[in-house]
Amino acid sequence: MQFESLLESFLILVALGGSAVWLRERSAIVAGEEGVFARLVTDFTLPALIFASLSREPFDPRKLELALTLFIAIAVVMIVAWVVGRWMRLERPVLGSLILVSGVGSTSTLGYSLIHSIYGDNPEVMSQVVIMGEFGVILPLFTIGVAIAMYFGEDAADRPGFRASVTAFFRSPIFLALVAGLLASYIGLPQDNWAVGLLNAFLQVASDSLTLLVAFTIGLMLRPIASKQLMSLIVLVALLKLVLEPLVAGSLALALSVPESQRDILLIEAAMPSGALAAVIAARYGCDGAVASALLIATVGLSLLMIPLLGYFIL
Repeated sequence: MQFESLLESFLILVALGGSAVWLRERSAIVAGEEGVFARLVTDFTLPALIFASLSREPFDPRKLELALTLFIAIAVVMIVAWVVGRWMRLERPVLGSLILVSGVGSTSTLGYSLIHSIYGDNPEVMSQVVIMGEFGVILPLFTIGVAIAMYFGEDAADRPGFRASVTAFFRSPIFLALVAGLLASYIGLPQDNWAVGLLNAFLQVASDSLTLLVAFTIGLMLRPIASKQLMSLIVLVALLKLVLEPLVAGSLALALSVPESQRDILLIEAAMPSGALAAVIAARYGCDGAVASALLIATVGLSLLMIPLLGYFIL
C-alpha cells in the first residue's frame, strides 16, 4: 500500500471533521448532534457496509487469523495498561476506563472509513476488514470488555447487567448485518440478478456515506481537554494505543508470515485511536466516563499525527 494513499484519505477525513467543527461554530449543526450522526453510522451505514462487504465474497475461515491477531494485540495492550495503572495506584473506575480505551480502537468506524477510502469498493479487502473488526474487536468488547468494566466499575443499581448488554449487541443492526452477510456469502447471491444489482447499488450509496458521517461524528466530539489534570494518562494511552498496539500487531503478523497487503490492513486497524464504544461501555458500567471520554478525544487528536507517521515509516 502506498503511503500517499493513506495520507490522502486521512487528510480528507481531517478536512471533513474540520468542516463539522466549522459548521458547529456557525450553528448550522447544533452542538450535541454528534449522537445523531453516531446512530446513523452504527444503525445504517455501517450495517450496510458490513452486509455489502460480506455478501459478495465467499467466506474464508482463514480470514479469522487476522481477527485473532488483532485480538491478541489488544489483550497485550490491556494487560500492560492494567500493570502500569496498578503501579500508578489509579482508582478502580479510572483504571477500568484506562484499560478499555487503551486497547479498543475505533476499528468499525474510523478504521472502516479510512480503509474504504484507500482501497475503494474492493469486496475482498472490505470483507477481511469487517471480519477482523467484528470478531477481533467488537464481539470481544461486548463480552470480555463488559466484564472488565463491571469488575472495575463502581456499583450502580440502575446500570444494565452483563446479560442485558450482550443481548442488546446480538440484537443490534451491526450484528444482524454480520449474520445476514455471512449467510448471503454462504448461499451465494446471483450477482447478475436485477434485484441483487439494485440492492448492491443501494448498499453502495449507503456505504459511501460512511466517511462523511464518521468524520462529522468525530469533528463534533472535539472539545477542549483539561490537559494538566489528564496529561499523564493521555501520554500513557497514546503510547499504548497509538504506538504499542500497532507494533505488537505488526510483530505478530511478521511471526505468522502474514502477506504484506493483509499486514497493512492489520496495522491501520491496530493504529486507530480509542473507540467511542469503549468509552460508552466504561461509563455505562460505573467506570470513570469523564476520563474515558477525555482520553478518547485526546487519542483522536493525536492520531492526526501518529497515523501518517505510521504510514510513512512502516506501511
